[in-house]
Amino acid sequence: MDIELLKTFLEVEKTRHFGRAAENLYLTQAAVSSRIRQLENALGVNLFNRHRNNINLTPAGERFKPYAEAIATSWSRAVQEVSLGANQSLQITIGGTPNLWDSLLQDYLHQLYRHCPGIVLRAVAQDRESLIRQQLSHTMDIAIMFDPPKLEELKVEKTHTAKLQLVTTYKDVDFDKIFNYSYVQIDWGTSFNIQHSKYFEITQPPTMHTSTGRIALDFMLENGGSAYLPESIAQPYIANGQLHLLEGAPHIDRNVYAAYLRSSDKIEHLEKIVQLFTLIEPESARTLQP
Repeated sequence: MDIELLKTFLEVEKTRHFGRAAENLYLTQAAVSSRIRQLENALGVNLFNRHRNNINLTPAGERFKPYAEAIATSWSRAVQEVSLGANQSLQITIGGTPNLWDSLLQDYLHQLYRHCPGIVLRAVAQDRESLIRQQLSHTMDIAIMFDPPKLEELKVEKTHTAKLQLVTTYKDVDFDKIFNYSYVQIDWGTSFNIQHSKYFEITQPPTMHTSTGRIALDFMLENGGSAYLPESIAQPYIANGQLHLLEGAPHIDRNVYAAYLRSSDKIEHLEKIVQLFTLIEPESARTLQP
């Protein structure tokens, strides 16, 4: 099967629009429509419901999507693998949830590259379910997340503890009035949400919901506000007076885990890389410092 047909299918699914998919792929809309018809003819099913201004997947398209993603990703990895240079010996795909990249993984990626000469890295930021699905289809080597799955196929190891603390741009704010000051709620995973609901009775909706600390931090510094941020991110801003630690607010610790396939043909390399993650100390989120 032509891999370009799969890429076109995934682009149409993402944009939900043949015209926008054509622009993104530098094709004509007629070419995109032709590719989708070829794919549907090959499979013998319709993949999209075609309604005016409403393109969505059929049930068959929904079932086909994870296979298309796995095949396209495997092809991309294969192309990269066979093109490794003489001084490059290992390709590793590392994935993490968005809330972990800016708070932890960005620094570790730099240090991993420095510690492992010849490594070729592929970094992916996706939701937890997509990471797990890619691992089970052998297209993701290591997934870093807060809430790892309990699957026999995966080996899961704790690598770090993220210390989350409630900080604010406002001085002298009372703990019980924090939600009156532009509260930004960050998705730090299921366990965090459970603990958060135990500690706080939210009387009004947060000003913003977001999946990353970077978005929350930028919003707070520009507009004022309060949020739970990792100690490594918040500390430089507390030191220069832009953020203030809210006295009396509970800290919430989240364990960070690395998951990888027990049956991986790179198992020895993966074990060493995960061990390296546990030893590397974050560089105080230097890319987020003012």
